[in-house]
Amino acid sequence: MYVSDQNNPGSTIKTVHAMGNTSYCTQGQDTQAGLSSAIGGCTNRQIDLVNGYATLGRMGVYKPQSDVLKVVNSRGEVLQQWKDESKQIVDPQVAYIMSDILSDDNARAGLYGRHFYGLWIPGVRTAVKTGTSDKGGQPKDIWNVAYSPALTMGVWLGNPDTTILTSGNSSLPAKIIGQVLEYAHKTVYAGQGKWNPANGGTWFTQPAGIQSIGGELYPAWYNKSQGSTDAKLTFDRVSKKKATDCTPEAAKIEVAVMKTTDPITKKDSFVSTDGYDATADDDAHVCGDPTPTIGAPHVAGGIITATVSATRPVQSVTFLINGTTIQATVSGSTATAPYPSDSTSTQTITATVTDSLYYTSTSTGDSSH
Repeated sequence: MYVSDQNNPGSTIKTVHAMGNTSYCTQGQDTQAGLSSAIGGCTNRQIDLVNGYATLGRMGVYKPQSDVLKVVNSRGEVLQQWKDESKQIVDPQVAYIMSDILSDDNARAGLYGRHFYGLWIPGVRTAVKTGTSDKGGQPKDIWNVAYSPALTMGVWLGNPDTTILTSGNSSLPAKIIGQVLEYAHKTVYAGQGKWNPANGGTWFTQPAGIQSIGGELYPAWYNKSQGSTDAKLTFDRVSKKKATDCTPEAAKIEVAVMKTTDPITKKDSFVSTDGYDATADDDAHVCGDPTPTIGAPHVAGGIITATVSATRPVQSVTFLINGTTIQATVSGSTATAPYPSDSTSTQTITATVTDSLYYTSTSTGDSSH
């Protein structure tokens, strides 16, 4: 994406201008704006800003703004008339997704709380964007723009001499917008049939092809595996986080993950869909943790017996005889299992104890009496 290459038709600023905000980044040093232009780092006229948002409200279609629709003289001759020069600037899928994001009351709840009036209007669904510009770290301009399929409105609060404000934030204009848009929709536009109050108010029709992935919307051309490759990471079974040098071998499990490399930082990130956390390290195990112990197994009366000692619950005890693993029963500090009746010669027995954190210990004995 070209952020500030103003001579490139595909640049962000060219798109902003084409949407109707023709004055953005066009005055003085603003013409040299860099990355800050992507988050409102330039000045613009309020009327242009509102028309830019209105393009989103028309599902990406630009229309030239005008204060005069038609001028007719006393003889009925049309002297001047607004001409509809509509042009699709933003893909309808992108416009719809942007509107969906900006209308999400839950997404901004952490900052303003749910149902903050103006950012949310009862019975009137709107897409809303707040904004603040500062001077020396103090607020100078506070903005609020809101739109629906029927109407777009912007409010600016500030001092005409550009001095800083003594108080306030970008939620203040919302109260003005809320009152005006609620009245305009419910009283004016509903009465004219330009807005339907049913089901929370008229909203945009979702374009065909939009994908819903994990509860979020994506355009048809988005490929969630693009730029990603299959990989494998070793995790800890207990914490479900990445294994470390302190993770015991029995607790380690190799899991298939999706690897993505950031094109700028070249840093790899991993995502697992099996509940494992690829962003954190095993915190259930510490190097030097005590491990269980098991005494040398022996056979008496057809029963294999071994003494177990553990500071944590014992998960399992097994006896390995001639390649066959036998699951033992643990009672207190004693593990027992039947000795195979078909074993006549003396056999080596390997006993293994595993505790609840997958720490293990082994010992060997034989079947001699």
